[in-house]
Amino acid sequence: MSAGTLPQPVLAGERVRLRPARDADATDFVRWAAVPEFAWMQWGRSPGRFPDQEAAVAFMARFVEPDGRLFVIEHEGRAVGSANYRDWRPKPRSAEIGIGIGEPALWSRGLGRDALGTLVRHLTEDLGAHRISLSVLSFNDRAIASYKACGFEVEGIERDAVLTDRGIFVDDVRMAYIAGRVRPAFDPRPIVLRGEHVVLEPLRMEHAAALYEAVREPGIWTWLGTEPPASVADIERYVRSALDLQIRGEHMPWITRRASDGAVIGTTRYGAIDRPDRSVEIGWTMLTASARRTAANTEAKYLQLRNAFDLGAIRVWLKTDVRNERSRRAIQRIGATLDGVIRNERIQPNGTVRDACYYSIVDREWPDVRARLEERLRRR
Repeated sequence: MSAGTLPQPVLAGERVRLRPARDADATDFVRWAAVPEFAWMQWGRSPGRFPDQEAAVAFMARFVEPDGRLFVIEHEGRAVGSANYRDWRPKPRSAEIGIGIGEPALWSRGLGRDALGTLVRHLTEDLGAHRISLSVLSFNDRAIASYKACGFEVEGIERDAVLTDRGIFVDDVRMAYIAGRVRPAFDPRPIVLRGEHVVLEPLRMEHAAALYEAVREPGIWTWLGTEPPASVADIERYVRSALDLQIRGEHMPWITRRASDGAVIGTTRYGAIDRPDRSVEIGWTMLTASARRTAANTEAKYLQLRNAFDLGAIRVWLKTDVRNERSRRAIQRIGATLDGVIRNERIQPNGTVRDACYYSIVDREWPDVRARLEERLRRR
């Protein structure tokens, strides 16, 4: 049966609508599959998954009721992507979905998230779905963040599960949405934090080249127990590691930009995210030399602290090598209290063993700390 003959409903979102796919849409499917960025992010493939309209129509015909349906996503009257569900199983009330905005110029504008939410509402409210699952390539950070924002949780990572057309294996992230499951009260998610001096944006792989230029100075890496990056490839591995931790829900990294001109000046992140006990670490902070002794670090920490406590944290903590006097002074200046020194706290990448100072700010202290930080920033 052709996808164009399915009696599918039209689903209305805030900015998009999902309407039944028709054979005439094959031209758009061919065009989207020919876009290198889309083909790579969607399937890990080279352009040309659908070499012609006949191939696209054959793909569309696979979504046959009652097992699945295929929708075209429309925005401002034109087709911009597709969404589907498949493997609908009535007894466990479960299905798997797929979604993609085929126009890279429209990425990061919330259209995919709107379409995803619309599809999820249809499945849960109209069909009574209890579980909705999906797979996403681990390097598709935008998609993973969008899925998390709609209530999907990472259930596992299949290592080297997909052989891409570039000849490399990549991980496949399995995620699921469970109807009625409430998010934890404390649940940090990627978000842009804007200040007067700095802007913190969720870290992406495409930031690697600019970050390399910002943090290649050897002095930045002195207390990290590792050699400074010798190339952009080294920073790409650093970013990928940070994003893998974000996928697992353990870390949440940012790129740090100077607000005045948008230049990348470093990176920082949340780590050790403890949702049940509502605590989080701030660390992995690196700033280019020109940004030191400016308001950049103070405001970045202020934005991270404010966000954490606004989300309901009861404790935010920081740590540093006991010998790193500059870092210890900076942490003390923002108002953190020394909790203690942990001896032999870690084995560094270069094999050395370090002692670390642990500092914290707790919720009852935050109003006074916040007031002092805001006063300091007003004077800058």
